Amino acid sequence: MKDFTAFLLTKVYQSKPIDEKYIDNAFQLTFKDVVYHFPNLTLEEVKYRIISNANELAVFLFRLGSELHQDNQHDLKSQIHWLLKELCSCEIYFNNTIDEGFYVVHGQGTVIGSRNVIGKGFKIHQGCTIGHKTNGGGNGNVIGDNVTMYCNSSVIGELYIGDNVIIGAHVLLTKDCDASKIFISANTVNEKGLR
Repeated sequence: MKDFTAFLLTKVYQSKPIDEKYIDNAFQLTFKDVVYHFPNLTLEEVKYRIISNANELAVFLFRLGSELHQDNQHDLKSQIHWLLKELCSCEIYFNNTIDEGFYVVHGQGTVIGSRNVIGKGFKIHQGCTIGHKTNGGGNGNVIGDNVTMYCNSSVIGELYIGDNVIIGAHVLLTKDCDASKIFISANTVNEKGLR
């Protein structure tokens, strides 16, 4: 992964080398993320998916940026932020806390704003937004384990989203949500708690 990361950095203006410890940690975290959803994949298969710019590249770049953020490597972090936006067409702030099992499906247009705490097994599709109602302030959202956001859905506010929630395509959530709810439309509710 060191050679691949060095190749990526050739695309960044005034790039600086990144210590191999950050790269190794990010790769190990990415492997755990991917096998959470695809347990039969090998280390080499996950590596191939990263270097071929599959869904796993966005996860790897997020994990690498987070490693740099935690160690106050701000100049290096900005390089990875640029690569994440340029190569994966998504923006994920590195000050988010995202547990094992993070997975980005076709990340184009996906934005995960700052200061969110997200549990295990989180899966997010293209065009999704997790953000705040206020500019620059406030706390992030708290999202439980095994939550899935389908394309063009949004979580906006300082919300609590429980475990096992499924947020369907084009759904906008602006209120807290208990565990195990399925939101398939913003306009309908039935006796099972489905919206």
